[in-house]
Amino acid sequence: MNSLLIGELSPEQPSFEPTKNKELTDEFRELRATVERMGLMKANHVFFLLYLLHILLLDGAAWLTLWVFGTSFLPFLLCAVLLSAVQAQAGWLQHDFGHLSVFSTSKWNH
Repeated sequence: MNSLLIGELSPEQPSFEPTKNKELTDEFRELRATVERMGLMKANHVFFLLYLLHILLLDGAAWLTLWVFGTSFLPFLLCAVLLSAVQAQAGWLQHDFGHLSVFSTSKWNH
């Protein structure tokens, strides 16, 4: 994996790495430019909205299960599974917010 450690990506920055492969660096810059032109680095806000809604729906289903069926073993187990899935999904959503990849401004992501 050492060949993938490119270092600086800006063309105006000098390269101090004697083992850096210029062809690999140029190919990476070209790939990044292509990906940005295709719009693959832009967040899809509908996706994140649906992601949040599915988290809220699962959370509501878990609490509704306990409310309707009580706290016996089977409803409790189902509720535990649903809430575990909710917490895992919410963690990944927070992860995306933490990488500032949902909104274009840092303030909105925070």
